[in-house]
Amino acid sequence: MKLLSKINRTYLRYGILVFLIADLVIILLSNIILKEEIDQQLLMEAEVIAETIEEKGTFLSVYPTDIAEEISFSDIKNETTKDTLIYDPKEDELVPFRELITYKSIKEKNYQIITRQMLMEFDDIFALFTALITTILGLIFILVLLFTQKMNAILWRTFNKNVELLKEYSFANNKQLKLNDTGINEFDDLNQVITKMSDRLEKDYKASKDFSANAAHELQTPLAIVRNKCENLFSKTDLDDDTIQSIREIYLSTDRLSGITKALLLLAKIDHGQFNETEEIVMLDLFRLRVNHLEDILQDRNLSADIQYSGSCRMKMDKRLASLLIQNITSNAVNHSPASKIIEIKLFKTQFSISNFGETPIKEPNLIFKRFYKESKSNNSTGIGLAIVKKIADHYGMKIEYSFKDFKHTFTFMLPNC
Repeated sequence: MKLLSKINRTYLRYGILVFLIADLVIILLSNIILKEEIDQQLLMEAEVIAETIEEKGTFLSVYPTDIAEEISFSDIKNETTKDTLIYDPKEDELVPFRELITYKSIKEKNYQIITRQMLMEFDDIFALFTALITTILGLIFILVLLFTQKMNAILWRTFNKNVELLKEYSFANNKQLKLNDTGINEFDDLNQVITKMSDRLEKDYKASKDFSANAAHELQTPLAIVRNKCENLFSKTDLDDDTIQSIREIYLSTDRLSGITKALLLLAKIDHGQFNETEEIVMLDLFRLRVNHLEDILQDRNLSADIQYSGSCRMKMDKRLASLLIQNITSNAVNHSPASKIIEIKLFKTQFSISNFGETPIKEPNLIFKRFYKESKSNNSTGIGLAIVKKIADHYGMKIEYSFKDFKHTFTFMLPNC
C-alpha cells in the first residue's frame, strides 16, 4: 500500500470517528439550546396569558398549548418545565411537547397557567442534524482530500522520480547514481545516504566481479597445464597400469575442478547481472535442440525423450541462460534415469516440467538446489547443476516444484511471463 493511500485511509477512519462524536455532541447541545429557547418562549406566553387575565378577567384556553385554570391557594406548587407526551387523536399517536407549569396570583385569585410547545421527535432531530453534518463534513473532507492530493503530487513528484531512478539503476551499467534534489530536508538526507551506500556497494560489486573473473582465469591456466601434462603422459608406452590409472584419476579430477570453476564463475556472473540481453524464447525449440544433442547418449543407454506440448510456452530472457537451464535439467534427468526408460518433457502455456524414473524419492528435496549438495556418491556430478538452475529461475521469477509420484521424479517450472 502506498504511503498516501495509507494516510488517506487513516484520515477517513478517524474522520468517521470524529464525525460520529461530533454528530452526537452537536445533537445533544442543540437539543439543550433548543429547549432553553423554548422555555423562554413558554415563559413569555405564560406572561401574556397572565396579562390577558388581568386585563379581561378571563382567558379562553386552547388545548393543549395554552391553558389557564383558577385554583385554590393550597394547589400552588413550584414552577416546573418538563418534556411530556400528549395523545393526538388525529394522528393516533403520542406527540412530544415541552411543558411549562407556572402559578400566578391575579386580583386575589390564583391561577395555574400551562403553556406547551410541540417538540421534534429525537429521530427527526437526529436525521436532520446527521444529514446536515454529513453534508458539511463530507464537503470539507472532499476539499481537504483534493487539496492534500494536489499538494502531495507537487511535494512527492521529485521523490517519485528518484524512486524510478533507483528502480532502473544497475551496477552493471557503470554509471554513478545521481538523485534529484527535492528541496525537502528529510528526502535530501535520505538521497545522500542512498548515494553513499550505492557508491560503497558499487565498489564492492566491482571488486567481487574482478575477483571472480581473475580467480577463474588464474585457476583455469594451471588446470589446463595439468590436463596437458596428463595427456602427454598417456602417450608414453613405458607406464604400468597403476601409473596410468593414477594419471587418469588426476586428469578426471582436474577436468571436474575446471567444470566447478566455470560453474562458480557463471553463478557469480548471474549474481552480478551480466546477462542482460533479453529476447522471446520458445521453450519447445530449445528442448528439441537439446534432445537432438543428447541423441547419442540416449541411444547408448537405451533411453528415449517424449516431448508433449499444449499451447505456446514463451518467456523473455537471455538466450544463453535459457539454453543453460534446459541443458542442466535435461542432463540431470539423463544422469539419474535408469536405462531403458522414458524421459518425459511437458510444455504448457504457463509452465513446463521434466520427469525421469527413479526407485526412491529424493531424501532432502529442500537441499537439492544448494551448491555442492549430492545425494548420490557419483563423482560425475559436481553438485552445482541444479544450483545454477535455481539461480536462473530466481533471476527471472520462476517457481520450481519437485514431486515424486509413480516412481517418477518431476521438476515443474511455473513461468510468470509465459
